[in-house]
Amino acid sequence: MRLRLARTAAIATLLLHCGAALGEAIASGGATLPLPLYQEAIANFPTQAFLPYVATGGTAGLRAFLLNSGDAFGRTGPVHWVGSEAALTPAQITDYLVQGWGRQVDPASHGPLIQIPVAYVPITISYKGPSVPITLSSHQLCAIFSGAVDRWSQLGVTVSPSLDAFKLVYRADGSGTTGLLTRHLRTVCETSGPVRFVGKDVFREEFPPGPLPSHFVEANGDGGAAAAMAGNVSAITYIGPDPAYIAGLKQAWLVNARDGVAYLPTPANVIAAMESTGAPALPDGPAVVRGPGAPGWSSPNNPGNPANWVRILPDPPRGYPIVGSTNLVLSQCYTDTLATDAMRLFLKRLYDEPSVISRHQLAPLPATMRARLLATFVNPAGTLARLNLGNPTVCGDVAGRG
Repeated sequence: MRLRLARTAAIATLLLHCGAALGEAIASGGATLPLPLYQEAIANFPTQAFLPYVATGGTAGLRAFLLNSGDAFGRTGPVHWVGSEAALTPAQITDYLVQGWGRQVDPASHGPLIQIPVAYVPITISYKGPSVPITLSSHQLCAIFSGAVDRWSQLGVTVSPSLDAFKLVYRADGSGTTGLLTRHLRTVCETSGPVRFVGKDVFREEFPPGPLPSHFVEANGDGGAAAAMAGNVSAITYIGPDPAYIAGLKQAWLVNARDGVAYLPTPANVIAAMESTGAPALPDGPAVVRGPGAPGWSSPNNPGNPANWVRILPDPPRGYPIVGSTNLVLSQCYTDTLATDAMRLFLKRLYDEPSVISRHQLAPLPATMRARLLATFVNPAGTLARLNLGNPTVCGDVAGRG
């Protein structure tokens, strides 16, 4: 522990002395759910190495990283890291490593990408109108988001007549938050219902062409959904748990269809769900396979495949049922060594200070998992897997991102 603290302090001191040389160079953005968390982390960073995080939605953020284009963030220049609740697909990872900026055996390459979870998250079903707590079954949840019901009385909720009809606020932008919801609905909704959910990150794409139900209200980002909720006297939405978004709203109890128990989206109930199939299974194979198509690349035990570090549980056996992780995607190699040092310290602070995560009503990753992520991806001493940021063997012959 003492050695780890000394190393962290040394990196911070180096950055303080060299911050002027780096400037406000590190650009980031993406998912809106962790925006307040990243705003705090950047504001409290010991130098001004980071530009403000720009919330665009996870889909746009991942695209910005893969193309290394800051256009979506209203900027020119490189994109150093992005946040998203949606994991990169195997096809996106393969494309990046074969013909994208991470293409292998190319001196102009940025090197491999890293995809790691930062915290566990619930997608809350937040509402206003009813003064009483409400509990929703999977069947009722499916009816609400398919548009089959538009009144609280249809759900058995007692409310004054003036508040009975409600609006449903949905995300119009591409969003990992939407994806966590729709992938859950895909598993629990009957296929014979009015909408057959398939797990899209864009809510509108779950519906056939033509107008949506008249009580649907679109919004962009968690902040937009919160604003739309504030503008209606009776409404329901799906939204991240940060107090910045859910202040003034109530959260529904959701019945987990598999254990029959109703849960609130508390960090404890989120952890119960994410660990409901056992301790988090992190890739720990005997060899690191780095190339798509190589034998062992698709094995779930391959630490070299970025897809293996994000856990997806659309229908957990117990705990709060709509859960996932908010993830960070970054490059293993950066042109500027100060950017590498800044990213190391940024990740150390996120993983070593779980109270910061908890303040935003997210659930810290288990201590053993955080230690493994730091040892694998952050420790500058390197590991046998050579997956750590700035590893000289991997990054020595490529240009890096920047």
